[in-house]
Amino acid sequence: MEDAFGAAKPGATCEEVAGCVYDSFARAGYKKDNRTGYPIGLSYPPDWGERSMSLRPGDTTELEAGMTFHLMPGLWTPDWGVAITESFVVTETGGVPLAEIPREIFIEDG
Repeated sequence: MEDAFGAAKPGATCEEVAGCVYDSFARAGYKKDNRTGYPIGLSYPPDWGERSMSLRPGDTTELEAGMTFHLMPGLWTPDWGVAITESFVVTETGGVPLAEIPREIFIEDG
């Protein structure tokens, strides 16, 4: 998440921010190459979906200061999964989380 937040500056593309998540997983020996975030905020009819941009490969939309996203670098294997999500705002210095909640790891035995 920190790598993605560091990259989420005005002028960076959606796919560049997503690439930071993929690179982080790759350093740990895992592959992720699908959507890892989406825009949040106001929407309007006729479609309430977030069809404007997506943190994924191929989306070359440039980020602008003030944009907000939900970062969701989840990873699932046949034996386990992890979901880590946090909403952030794009600033000149990178992504800034919208909440001040400590990040902790919780492990649940199946």
